[in-house]
Amino acid sequence: MGRSSTVKRILCTASALSLLLCVLAARPALAGDSFVFFKGTQYPLSVTFIKGRLPGPTVMVQGGIQGDEPSGCLSAEILSRSRVERGNLIVLPRANVPSINLFRRQVNVDMNRRFDQDYNLFYEDRVARAIRFLLSKSDAFIHLHEGSGFYDPEYRDSLRNPMRYGQSIIVDTLALGRGVDLGGIAAGVLERLNQGVQDRDRRFRLFNTRTFEERTLYPEQRKSLTYYAISALNIPALAVEVSKDIRDLDWKVRRQLEATVMLLAAFGVEAEPPAVDSERLLARARREAVRVNGLPLNAGGVIDLAPGSTLSVEPVGPHPDLCPSLAVFASDRPGVNLITAPRMALESFSLLELRSDGRSVAQAPVRWTGALPPSPGGETPVFVCWLNGRPVFVRSGQALKAVAGDQLILEGMWGSRAKEVINLKGYVAKPWANDGQDMGWEIVLDPDNFMDKYRVRLDQAGALRFRVVRETPGAGPAQFFLDIAPRRVHAVRLADEHGQALVVPWNSGASFFLSPGRYVFMNVWSNGSEDKLVPLAGDRPLSPGGSFQLGLDSPVKISLRQATTFSEIGEMTFRAGGLAQHGASFLN
Repeated sequence: MGRSSTVKRILCTASALSLLLCVLAARPALAGDSFVFFKGTQYPLSVTFIKGRLPGPTVMVQGGIQGDEPSGCLSAEILSRSRVERGNLIVLPRANVPSINLFRRQVNVDMNRRFDQDYNLFYEDRVARAIRFLLSKSDAFIHLHEGSGFYDPEYRDSLRNPMRYGQSIIVDTLALGRGVDLGGIAAGVLERLNQGVQDRDRRFRLFNTRTFEERTLYPEQRKSLTYYAISALNIPALAVEVSKDIRDLDWKVRRQLEATVMLLAAFGVEAEPPAVDSERLLARARREAVRVNGLPLNAGGVIDLAPGSTLSVEPVGPHPDLCPSLAVFASDRPGVNLITAPRMALESFSLLELRSDGRSVAQAPVRWTGALPPSPGGETPVFVCWLNGRPVFVRSGQALKAVAGDQLILEGMWGSRAKEVINLKGYVAKPWANDGQDMGWEIVLDPDNFMDKYRVRLDQAGALRFRVVRETPGAGPAQFFLDIAPRRVHAVRLADEHGQALVVPWNSGASFFLSPGRYVFMNVWSNGSEDKLVPLAGDRPLSPGGSFQLGLDSPVKISLRQATTFSEIGEMTFRAGGLAQHGASFLN
């Protein structure tokens, strides 16, 4: 039976479907094909929005929140290429890129245990903030995972017992308020799904964690995203887990994708993914390549570098069928992706490694030639930094001026032959090994994320000062000051449908009146880099060139968030009201 026929049969026979469709309030889909939150950071979050031909609910599907679970990444990636007949999809294939690059469950903390509150300690918390925002625009949620072993409500052996998660559809509760029979929906999908699973040992089971019950065996699930969806947003949510102990990746992806399509249909979304061979796609992805300073990074090749040179690392080209997460690691900084983090080679390292979705693709030794030029500071020590991707040289005793949300990398000391240790006081780059070494790591300048006792207030406007100190054993003392000003928005720049540019002074919380029509968002003017702000028109992220429609009875809220932290800055409401309000200026 074809997939479209299967979808129709599910729509007709799902026992809880008619009631569920009555209680799901269909929200408008987010317009546009894709958007990357946290672009240019080590933790980009790529999202695909698909609007169906016919109206219906919006369902969010996510994979890759834990980096050692490739099935969810591939299943969601394939789903993001779907044709949607009814309803809308929000798809996040790789929620946790740094952990995917390392093929590790977590980096700092388990991201799927960061949804019980708005944490602000690690990159995982910033990504969780954006995920919560996207989920709030959804009517239901499906989370894709890989779990160890095989879930069984009875203890059979070490691989089959109640503490294993593999081969299950997981719900936090069987029934939601509003009469939604979540357990019945999952059971109906399981019955149909298992008809195609010939090996009885691989069949899926319903796993109710009873998260809302006081004596649940799984209290940690109260910090998970599915529990947040149900408890905070009151929307149906469940997880589809395949087993890590099944080695056939293609089989797992096919079954997980099949279960997801059935669940989508039960939630009122008709989606038809493309026919793909996930193993073949993964094999292709592993042949992806990058160039280092214009030369390919190939297995068996050698990369020549001169001390003090800047590394330029870029992918050769996107894969036509799959968009894996590519990373290049230097042997002395595992986990720092050189594709998105600039590096000046002040200290030597022995190897460069290319990874695709966490799997090693190629390694190349580094051959060093020449010597590092002398320090431009003479006798005064000079710190080398990257601020928003630009190199900055700071002499000891000087101050480096930045804005909240900027990105800083402490590269090292120019002309030094020592193994340097540079510490940003009040910040911990490696919470799992706090050795005072902050050099080489991407640091997002969020003062709320720093320790209070190390901050010095500079002025009434809220600028703060921190110290960056050289703590290299045997080296002379050196430090510089890092001054972080609050980000202040001055204006947003729009263009009307006739191409005339309009500058609107930013006044958070206020309304602004414009003539009805379509407006193109151009940029935001602030006291810092404009790419450190993310504008949103209602539910929709706006890239430069994106537009919104302003009608007589349909005001539009433009909100701004920090691009690197997704923290809120403010919002304005644009309303239709004749000619542009006074205070705006047109640019000819």
